[in-house]
Amino acid sequence: MSSPSREAVLDSAGRLFGERGYRAVTVRDIAAGAGVSAALVMKLYGSKEKLFAAAQPDESLLGELDVPASELGATLVFRVLMRRERGLKEPWAMLPFAIQDSPAPESARAETRERYLASIAGLIKDTTPDRRHASMVVALMTGFGEAVRTLGLFEGWDFDQLVARYGAIVQAQINVCAADS
Repeated sequence: MSSPSREAVLDSAGRLFGERGYRAVTVRDIAAGAGVSAALVMKLYGSKEKLFAAAQPDESLLGELDVPASELGATLVFRVLMRRERGLKEPWAMLPFAIQDSPAPESARAETRERYLASIAGLIKDTTPDRRHASMVVALMTGFGEAVRTLGLFEGWDFDQLVARYGAIVQAQINVCAADS
């Protein structure tokens, strides 16, 4: 149960689930990608469902943002682009896949929606009962994550220019929230 084996399994699972989806990936595929046995994968995670949950990108990075409210839009966009450049998992791009391919899509949708809305609502101080402003920011960022990672849009764009342009779109919605408060 060494840490390098656990990390290799998670990396393999995250990559394969992201490329093919939950149903098309087997524990044997994950083990082969990690260079370990399927038995070790099961020993480490207990089931394919638990491994799928563990392999999802962590959106807790939203809680780490310590920037002025006027810079939130650009900061969110910057982080997506930096993860792309570093080859890291993109939580925004994986949201739809994680939900659709989950062993329990309805509960995954409800749980994921609540986590993301609560995180963004807290960041932008959205106190509306339906968290309408947070919903708009989540939609904008999910679309951006998908456009960048899945569709490969914005390749060849100047990094700073893209942060400024799309960040302004996200920031406009954040500003509407502040104006409504």
